[in-house]
Formats: sequence, structure tokens, C-alpha cells
Amino acid sequence: MATQKLADLARSAPGAARGLRPITTWREDMTTMAIGVWPITAMFFDGRGHNNKTGQESFFSIAHLFLYAGLTVLGIWVGVLVTRYQGLEHRKTLMPDLSLIPVGYGVAILGLITLAIGGPTDFIWHSAYGFEVGVDAIYSPPHLALFFGGLLLCSTGIRSMWAKQDIALDFKRFLPVSVSTTLFIGVAGFITMYLSAFMTNVTPTSDFVHDYQTHFKDDFSDQTISLNGGLTGYGDDQWPYYYYSASHGMASMIITTLVLFGPILLNMRRWRVPFGATTMIFTGYGLLVNIMTEYRDIVLIIPLIVTGLAIDVMARRLGGAREDGRVSLGGIRTIGPVAALILWVTYYAVLALDKGIGWEPTLWVGALIIGTMTGFAVAFLVAPPSYGPRLVEADN
Repeated sequence: MATQKLADLARSAPGAARGLRPITTWREDMTTMAIGVWPITAMFFDGRGHNNKTGQESFFSIAHLFLYAGLTVLGIWVGVLVTRYQGLEHRKTLMPDLSLIPVGYGVAILGLITLAIGGPTDFIWHSAYGFEVGVDAIYSPPHLALFFGGLLLCSTGIRSMWAKQDIALDFKRFLPVSVSTTLFIGVAGFITMYLSAFMTNVTPTSDFVHDYQTHFKDDFSDQTISLNGGLTGYGDDQWPYYYYSASHGMASMIITTLVLFGPILLNMRRWRVPFGATTMIFTGYGLLVNIMTEYRDIVLIIPLIVTGLAIDVMARRLGGAREDGRVSLGGIRTIGPVAALILWVTYYAVLALDKGIGWEPTLWVGALIIGTMTGFAVAFLVAPPSYGPRLVEADN
């Protein structure tokens, strides 16, 4: 019965703008997202400790305490906010009415429930199996539950603002969406940190390539054995290091492009995104990921800022021809690959100046093409053709 009610609540969300469900105020949405910055930032500091130090084997670390304290405060605020719209003074029962939960906050409650289950489970899991090291920590089942709950909470600002009638918002009125998008991209990037061009970005660098070429026997440079032989030659002294490092670099670009551009282009379909909002979102993401790397790669915030500014400029110019100021579907499909090309050209330029590029031109030029193609793919998924399919009948 409860599941059916939640399903009915989800189906009623599109009707929120027509007054069928409560809609929160800008101040309430802004407060929700401002509080959300607290636990997400703490999560990045927790990841920083695990990635840069050894012996992180205490559940009660400072970062953990700040993380759960922030989630507690956010949970209390959401509870107070939802209760405010229940109209208890006019009702004879204290049972919550799901139809009076403000749009966008039903999923936030599901996120809090997920976190409430994931937190104690995380403690029990560590007690039973110890503390995961390195990559394993990301894929720990309780951690994945926490990440999923975080994603549901982080997207509250986007979902709540989506139900409102406004299309053309100024920078201030758009802030709940901007902060929500920044946090959502941040959590998505955190989950995929080991395939992030901004958090695990050494594979194309000169020092990394020189290291494995000098110290390890690679079947790429030693052609006495094939790639397949290197992959399956268990026990021999050769290994396809180049194969794995190049594949990691390409996969990192694809994943990073998806994480960055998906939410940004989706926002453009819904709103006339105010100038400077995308620059703010990408800058905020850049500051979060640099917490993880202890600011060793702070220069890589430059490609993010440049790309954010380029998207803002393109959106302003392409949206100026429409009455509501929004970018057309064709405009979104233009911005996706162009912005991706700007991001990755700037990224490799900054990386080359800072650490050098160890890849051969065939690989890094191909990487630019892969990144651009991924930008187009994301844009095409977000903004597919507006015309219907043309059905072709078989000849009789």
C-alpha cells in the first residue's frame, strides 16, 4: 500500500505546477541546498583522507562526523519543511498526507531514508569486514547506498524548481538550481573518481608514461608478444601497461564528459540559464575535486572555468533569437560537442604545460575526438529530434 502511494505521488509530480501539490518558496529551496553543501563538502574531505593517507581505519573520523552531522541537520530541515505543508492544525490525524509533500521533496525523503539505512549499515559492515582500501571503498555496498541517497538529496533543488512556472530566471533566482547541479555533479564525480579526468588524471602525463616504460616490460614496446598474449600470458614478465593506461585515459574522458554535460544541457532544456550560472557550477565542481587531490592539480580548474564561460556565452547567443530566451534543441546539440572540444583542448593544453603529455599524437589527438563525440552524444540524448518517426510501410 505504501509503495503504491509513493508511485501515485511520483505520477502526480507533473501536476504540481497546476496546484495539485504544494510548491516550496525560493527561500526554502535555497536553504535546503545551502545546507546540502555542508555534508557533500565533508564527503570530499573524507575521500581526501582515504586517497592521500594510509591507516584510515576509524569510523569516527572528523570528516565522518562532519558528514553525518550535516546529513542530520539536512534531514531535520527537510522534516520541518515537509511538516509545514501538512496543515496539521486543520486535520484530525497526525498521519502524513503524501499528497501534501511539496514537489521535489518526496524523493528527498526517499534519499534520507536511504541514508538512514546506509549509515548504520556502513558501521556494521566495517565492523564485520574491516575498512576497505583504495578502489574497494567506492564499491562497498553501504557506501553505494550512501552515494545514491546523496544523489537523491542533491537533486532536490533541480526537481523543486522544475515544477515552478518560471522559465527565464535571473542569477539569484536560479541559485537553488545552480547549487543543486553543482552538488549533483560533485557526487556523481565522486562515485566515478577513479575514472575522472580531474581526480585520477595521471595516465596521459609524461612522468607516468616514463615510469612504466622504464621499469616494466610492456608488450606495446616489446613486440615479441602480442596484446592478447600479454593479457593472457599469466606468469610471464610482460604486461600490457600501455593498453590499460590508454584505455583508462579514454574511459575517464567519456565518463567525465557524461557527468559534466548531462545535467548542464538538461538545465538548458528547462530554463533560460542565466549568464554566469554554468561558470559557477563548473568552478564549484573544480573546487570540490581539488579537495580530493590536496590542490596538487589546481591548475586543472582553468579548463572548467573556460568551458563554463564558453557555454554561458554560447547559450546567451543561441538563446537570444527565441522569445523565452531558451536554447533550441539544435542549439543544445551544437553546444554539446563544441563545449566538449573546448574542455578537452584546454585540458590537454594545461596538462601539457603543467606535467607534460606522454602519449603519442595519435592517442591524444584521438582523445580530443573521443571527447567531442561524447559531447555530441550527450547533447543528442538530452535534445533528440523534435519531429516524430516516419513510419515506412512494407510493399505489398
